[in-house]
Amino acid sequence: MSAKLFKADVLFLQRLLASSGLYKGPLDGKWSQAVETADSAFDAETLKIQKELGTFDKRTEGNILTLVPKAQKKAREFMNAVPAGKLTYRILSGTRTYAEQDALYAIGRTVQLNRKPVTKAKGGQSNHNFGIAWDVGIFNGGYYYEGGSKHPDEDDAYKELAALIKAKVNKLEWGGDWTTFVDLPHYQCATGKSEAQVRALLEKGMPYLT
Repeated sequence: MSAKLFKADVLFLQRLLASSGLYKGPLDGKWSQAVETADSAFDAETLKIQKELGTFDKRTEGNILTLVPKAQKKAREFMNAVPAGKLTYRILSGTRTYAEQDALYAIGRTVQLNRKPVTKAKGGQSNHNFGIAWDVGIFNGGYYYEGGSKHPDEDDAYKELAALIKAKVNKLEWGGDWTTFVDLPHYQCATGKSEAQVRALLEKGMPYLT
């Protein structure tokens, strides 16, 4: 999983694997047998979690697989808790490298100036950069409910989902509870730490999610 997604940023991969307790080598940005072995251990842990908690649609699966193992468990608990019925729920994004986060931050600021900013966080300032956050999308048939839109019924669908998730899945935080830059589709594992503290631990290859 992780090698396929993050091999272009080996240092980022090393940090994720080390913070998950799977890699003990140097954080030097170099591909090695130790990284290969840790990545295989990551894949084995992922398979174990899939067997335990089930699998979902292709897009959701692709994004869950970018998360660290403990967050994968929470994301699958999340998907198992969403209601069956008229609406469809999918996980649309998971982990981003610092570079990917910076590219997203530029939207509405220095590129694609016709769009509103889509994130307040630069690289290293978002829980998406630590493998512990995901964004959900709600669909009504082929129609996508865009969180934060001008359509109250669409926002209400995200709020109703959050109320259900809070009742069923513990140790999750919802972006809809933020007081600034409210992010209705966003969920993240609770760490009890600030983003700066989590970033420092990640960059040292130390655990931050218990």
